[in-house]
Amino acid sequence: MSERLFIRLGATASEPCSWLVWSEQEQEIIASGELADAAALATLGERAANRPVDILVPASAMSLSQISLPEKGQRQALKALPYMLEESLAQDVDQMHFVIGPRDGDNLTVVAVAHEQMQMWLEWIHEAGLKARRLVPDCLALPLANCQWAAMILGSELLLRTGEGAGHNLPIDWLDTTLPMLTPEDAPSVATYSELALPGTRVEAQPLELPMLVLAKGMLHAPLNLLSGLYKPKREISKQLLQWKSAAVVLAVAVLLALVNKGLNIHQLNVQAAELKAQNEAIFRQVVPGSSRITNLRFQLTTELNKLAGSGGGAEFFSMLAALKDSFAKVPELKPDSLRFDSARGELRLQVSAKDYAQIEKFKELVAKDFQLEAGAMNSGEDSVNSTLTLRSK
Repeated sequence: MSERLFIRLGATASEPCSWLVWSEQEQEIIASGELADAAALATLGERAANRPVDILVPASAMSLSQISLPEKGQRQALKALPYMLEESLAQDVDQMHFVIGPRDGDNLTVVAVAHEQMQMWLEWIHEAGLKARRLVPDCLALPLANCQWAAMILGSELLLRTGEGAGHNLPIDWLDTTLPMLTPEDAPSVATYSELALPGTRVEAQPLELPMLVLAKGMLHAPLNLLSGLYKPKREISKQLLQWKSAAVVLAVAVLLALVNKGLNIHQLNVQAAELKAQNEAIFRQVVPGSSRITNLRFQLTTELNKLAGSGGGAEFFSMLAALKDSFAKVPELKPDSLRFDSARGELRLQVSAKDYAQIEKFKELVAKDFQLEAGAMNSGEDSVNSTLTLRSK
């Protein structure tokens, strides 16, 4: 079927959801609109009908990273991949769903999204009676159009794709602060689908179309699907095949019951169930220290998950970056080597380097006016001095 239903969800249930029905064969929009919140998705049941349903989700609700991982020996290294990214994630890796994206030389794209967020999206879709084939970060649906980057304004955000499997969703109010930090020295070419001026880039304007139509066309060539691994959809079987499958299952069960001793089979199943229950309870006690009594594992696990805060913190992060802008401008020879934001603690950790101790001391005096500052020891290299600074909002 050439007609498809595309839906863009928000990160929370209260955010609006955009939708569009598009005919790939006719290259035309059948219908489109915007829903007030996730609860209104049920109204799209008739729109879905027998059409394939593809879902876009905000990239701001996940982490898109690139790590250096040579192709040789990749299979073994992938098992340790979550722990290679542990330092850059605000949540425990055991609470995250990881998806491997495209490779660019030795650089491999990895998307990390919280299981809680994935389950929330899938619950909305299920409650609306919809079946999603794909779940794709929205910025990765922007067509690159033979450019290095692609950009489009959607609501109050700039969707920015910076490679085959890399991108960001940036609040428009913070573009002046964040865009220079992302832009390399050799100005990249940018395919723009909104009227945009992006300093430090070579803008190549594309035909202006409905934002959801741009994303719909680009989603057909998206480089990854979040519905993988644990969340991979089960293959649908036609009704006729399902009838034959049911008959085959009945026959197989009859043969199995004739050959296997029923008592032994039940005993083995009970032993396995007891072992699995013990393993699950042991894992729960490791994850939730101090849990001495387990009466209803599923209920207790759900309760603990509900206690966990979301990864959030984006607004605070950009606010801190904006406050640092003047300090960096007054000490131009001081450079940030690395930056890490811990949303749980509300702190920003900087590794900085300068030509001498005086420049670092001057920078510390400037930022101390706006932040609570913890400074590590200053280490001297061959031609530079470096130090680690931890900043918290006053």
